[in-house]
Amino acid sequence: MATTKTVPSAPPNPYYTISALPNKGYGCVATAPIELGTRILADSPLLIVPIASYLASDIQAAFDKLSPEQQAQYFTLHSGHGQDPKIWPSRIHESVEPRERQRIREQHDARVGKEASLISIFQINCMELDNGAAIFPHAARFNHACNPNATFSWNAAIGKEIIHAMRDIEVGEEITISYCDMIHERQLRTWELKHYGFACDCRSCRGQEGDEVEGTWAYQSAQRRFRLGELERETRFLRGKRLEQGAQQPDFVGKLVEMAGLHMQEEEHGVRLANIFLDIALVCEIKGDFKSAVDAAKRAVEIKKDCQGEDFTDYEKYVVVLQRAIMLRGQSKQKA
Repeated sequence: MATTKTVPSAPPNPYYTISALPNKGYGCVATAPIELGTRILADSPLLIVPIASYLASDIQAAFDKLSPEQQAQYFTLHSGHGQDPKIWPSRIHESVEPRERQRIREQHDARVGKEASLISIFQINCMELDNGAAIFPHAARFNHACNPNATFSWNAAIGKEIIHAMRDIEVGEEITISYCDMIHERQLRTWELKHYGFACDCRSCRGQEGDEVEGTWAYQSAQRRFRLGELERETRFLRGKRLEQGAQQPDFVGKLVEMAGLHMQEEEHGVRLANIFLDIALVCEIKGDFKSAVDAAKRAVEIKKDCQGEDFTDYEKYVVVLQRAIMLRGQSKQKA
C-alpha cells in the first residue's frame, strides 16, 4: 500500500508504473500487456522481523540496523495510524498472557495514534517470511482486491518476494494482490481488511452486505466462496498425509474437481488451485486411473509454474508427480 503524502516510484521494469488512483492513493498500473504467469516483481526484503508474535521493540531492533537511506525509504510506506478508536475494542481479556497483551496494546495504540510509527507502518505492509515477517518496499505498493489479477509468494530459493500475474493483464489495468484468504466470505474479509484501515470496493465486494443482485459478479462470487468454504471443511482432513484415506471416500475426487472449477470461475489461478490439481493427480494414481492422473498433474505443474515459477522451492515435487504418472500410464498401456 502507498501513501498519498509521498510520490512513490516503481523499480526499473517493463511491466508497470505507480500512478495516483481515484479514492485509492497510489497503485501499480500495467504499462504493457502482461501475460498469465509473468513474474512482475522479485523484491528483496528491506527489514526482517524473524518472529511472528513481534513487539514494537523487535521492529525497532531491525529498523536500527538499516542505513539512513533505508530508514527514509521505510517511512515512505503507507501507515495505518489515525483510525477511529470507536471501531476497535480497547479491553483485553484477563486470560491473555502478558507478552500477547503487550503486543495487542502496542498495535491498538499504533492504529488509533495520530502519527505514523514503526509499528503502524509495519503491520500494514509486512508480508510473511518463514516464521516471521518482512517489509518488501516495492511489493508493499501493490493494492488489494478480493478478486486480484496477481499473486505473491516468498521464494526462499532466491531470497525474494515474487509477484506473478494470475491472468492476462491489460495496459492501464491496476495490478492487485489479495491481503486475505480468497475463500473467506465478505463479512470476514471486511473484518480482516479493517486492520489495514480501508473497506474494499472491488467487484466481489460492491453493494451493501446481503444486497448483491442475483446474476452480478458479486452475487456469483459470494455463492462460489460459500461453496468453497463448505468443500474445504469437508476435504481438509482427508488431504496431505491422509490422502490415501480420502481416496477411499465416496465422491472425494468429485469434490476436488468441483473445488478446482470454482477456483477457476473465480479466476483464482494460484498455488491453492495447483495443490488441488496435484491432489487430484495423486488420488487418480492411487485408483489406477493414470490417464486422469497425467491430465491433472499437467495442470498442477502448469499452474504452479505460472503462479510461483520453476525456481520455486517445491516446484520439482509437482514435476516428479507428473513424471511418475506418465511412467505409470505407459506401463499400464504395455500391459493392456
